[in-house]
Amino acid sequence: MKKTKLIIIGLAVFFLMVSSAYAQMQGEDKPAGGRFKENIYKELNLTPEQQKKLEENRQAQREKTSQLRTAMKEKERQLQQTLKDPAVTRTNIEPVVNEIKSLQAQLIDQRVSGIFAVKEILTPEQATKFNQLMEKRKEDKKGRFQQWRQKGKGMENDQG
Repeated sequence: MKKTKLIIIGLAVFFLMVSSAYAQMQGEDKPAGGRFKENIYKELNLTPEQQKKLEENRQAQREKTSQLRTAMKEKERQLQQTLKDPAVTRTNIEPVVNEIKSLQAQLIDQRVSGIFAVKEILTPEQATKFNQLMEKRKEDKKGRFQQWRQKGKGMENDQG
């Protein structure tokens, strides 16, 4: 009985980690607004050839990532379905869990490959500037999120 509880708790923790990682990756993959992209292209002073290569790379990355996420969702559904069987054992689910881990690793590899592909397209100066712009955008998003949370808390306090 204790072993079963331990397995269930372990799987619950695993799913929480997977779902939060998946949610973060989804947020990272959302397309940037057209104006943002245009502004970056201008600030980096990209050539038309560089712009074309970046767009091609972005599209290819998006397609591969989408395929991997779809496969991962399917395996997660399969795992959840299998776990509902009262007679399931760790040995029964291990192959599916290993497939999910493999897909997660492939997603990480895909992200790293995409980063290096961008570095090959940009000059070192452009890459440095690009990193600065992305860091600034990340901070801006973080600030907007915190403002949104504060507004939400204020509304809760007004209603309560």
